[in-house]
Amino acid sequence: MAEYRNITGVSALRAALTAVLCGILLTGIGVTIIWNGRGWPGEVYDTATLISSSETPLGAKRQGTHYDFQYAVPGGRQVVLSEMVTRSGSVNRDGDSVTVLYSPDAPEDGRLWVSRDGAEFLPALGGTALAFVGLWGVIHELLQRRRRRQVTARA
Repeated sequence: MAEYRNITGVSALRAALTAVLCGILLTGIGVTIIWNGRGWPGEVYDTATLISSSETPLGAKRQGTHYDFQYAVPGGRQVVLSEMVTRSGSVNRDGDSVTVLYSPDAPEDGRLWVSRDGAEFLPALGGTALAFVGLWGVIHELLQRRRRRQVTARA
């Protein structure tokens, strides 16, 4: 029986292994994005009040909205910070309560928690799907190679 050859020159097993590795990498990046957006372990969620907001000029490199917000840290001290949120984020109007994340060690370095309607999960989900498709490809190719060896051994 003729030897199996891939016309493209890249073995299906190598392509599947590449998909698995890229999927794992993308999943890791996605998990980092989720943790960064939803808070790292040990960070504190607190309620802040939006003081003011202003849109960036149309000619600016990064489009978004600058928000000034205020929150109280343990001990009663008030912290006022400013942060720019890109257009993909959704933050309420001036005077509304929002969620802020900060480390107990450095409460002055807080940041707004901005909901992106689940978009932060896309890299992790895409990477997981790619890794599973690659894993299926590896298993499929190994089973095909095993069948080919069994057929050539019988002949």
